[in-house]
Amino acid sequence: MTRSELKELWFSIPQQVNKKEIKVIVVDTKGGFYKITTDVKGYYSTCTQSGYGENVLQVVLDRIKVNDGVNDLSKYQLIIK
Repeated sequence: MTRSELKELWFSIPQQVNKKEIKVIVVDTKGGFYKITTDVKGYYSTCTQSGYGENVLQVVLDRIKVNDGVNDLSKYQLIIK
């Protein structure tokens, strides 16, 4: 399959009209990492940060307090495992 054919196929996939927005932060306190997932109309992003150990929850809470201008994490659902 050529790149052009693949591109045509990709853009011919129907879009979801009533897509449910997902904005979630999952904190794994035992593993010492967190994952931020943003899935909204026209945009998907996921980011995993690790290596925080027992301080991972405090790191996430501090990051939520600081609004970096790109994502307002205070509007995200927080799940702690």
